[in-house]
Amino acid sequence: MQMNMQQAMKNPNVEFVSPEVLEASAEFSAAQKRAILRQWKDQLEQLLVADEESMLRANANAGANAECLRRVTDSLTRLPL
Repeated sequence: MQMNMQQAMKNPNVEFVSPEVLEASAEFSAAQKRAILRQWKDQLEQLLVADEESMLRANANAGANAECLRRVTDSLTRLPL
């Protein structure tokens, strides 16, 4: 199944089980992976801000979001420029 860049940008957390899976993917170039990871990072940062403002949905896990954000950032630093 070939992934769509637009879908990956819109919902990276749905398209990929983890940032590491995206990082290892052969379907996207390093530049595309960086773009997707930056989008994922932005989304996670927004969720963390919402959590701080008590706007996070009841079933969400702020700790999991923070951990995923760390992993996304780690993946970004490992990708070649």
